[in-house]
Amino acid sequence: MKLKINTSKILFFVLAFITFKMNAQENKQVKLEGIVKHDSIYLKDINILDKTTNLGTSSNSKGSFIVYAKMGDSILFSSLIYINRTIKISKTHLKTKNITVYLEPDYEQLNEVMLTKKIFIDWSKASVTKGTILINDKMSMRKPPNARNLTDPNANAGGLNPIAILMMITKELTKKGRLKRKRLKKEQKEIQQLKSEFPNTIKNLYDTIFFIEWLKIPSDEINLFMDYCEGNGLNEFYNKDEIVIKNFLIKQSRQFNAIKN
Repeated sequence: MKLKINTSKILFFVLAFITFKMNAQENKQVKLEGIVKHDSIYLKDINILDKTTNLGTSSNSKGSFIVYAKMGDSILFSSLIYINRTIKISKTHLKTKNITVYLEPDYEQLNEVMLTKKIFIDWSKASVTKGTILINDKMSMRKPPNARNLTDPNANAGGLNPIAILMMITKELTKKGRLKRKRLKKEQKEIQQLKSEFPNTIKNLYDTIFFIEWLKIPSDEINLFMDYCEGNGLNEFYNKDEIVIKNFLIKQSRQFNAIKN
């Protein structure tokens, strides 16, 4: 007696099993090894929190960290002196088991602080003759005489005062230095804003056809590809010419498609 094998049902169960296994892998937490950097500097003591599970860690002296996450988890990177950044775990992260994060300084929090040392005199330990009466009379309350008025015949004759001139020059230099620091701070803030908005600028500059036909990136993976480029330093190309930017995108697309395949 021959058994009839229904190949369509077997194929259905095989595909269902593969789909179930892939979904199970995506929903399973994976150990990710990562690095936190600013340009080429490794950042330590960066707070790292999985906002989905509320579990966290921090980077070591070499900027390294280990986090367990699954597909779609949002990982928050925060610090007192760097701008907070949230990374959403993608298929690329799960496949490579690696994550690289770049942070930028928060210049708004780097305010200048002037420390002034105060000196206090303990008059209880002052040495005086026994029986001395300490009072404030008219003589003790008078201001001391101006030594320059006593020794310089030109002191009261008008003319240029070197001390006043020096103070005026110092004041002017201080004002210029303050304006320069303010200008530099404004320029750094504008550069930071350009960097943070650069991925969106790229997407708005080049239409979907560029990503699909030139870079071979499916339309539903464009955002994931831009996140991959941002992790590889796309923001640093904010002031480069178009040829350099396109070469970078083409190179990253090849790597992205190679990892994906």
